[in-house]
Amino acid sequence: MVTTSTFYQLNYVQQADLLLAEGTFLQSRTEGNFVIDLYELHDLLVEIFYQQQDEELVSVMAYGTSEKMKRLTTKNLQPRLTIKNNESLQKGSYAA
Repeated sequence: MVTTSTFYQLNYVQQADLLLAEGTFLQSRTEGNFVIDLYELHDLLVEIFYQQQDEELVSVMAYGTSEKMKRLTTKNLQPRLTIKNNESLQKGSYAA
């Protein structure tokens, strides 16, 4: 098992090799001037930050999965998908 501590002890090349060999790419998003790729690696979520303009590597952040989820839920996130009512559920009608 890889922990955040052991992951950070690796250099960028070793981190990339490990992500490519054992990680799962989840998504890519843009925030400000950064493109951020999200990977799942065992019990870790790893974010790789690149400059949007030239895709130069800026930073790599690793979080324990539960640690990252706690950070997300403290922002009072609300789902956009809701079920209208029980009858609609039977008919397969949903509202976003």
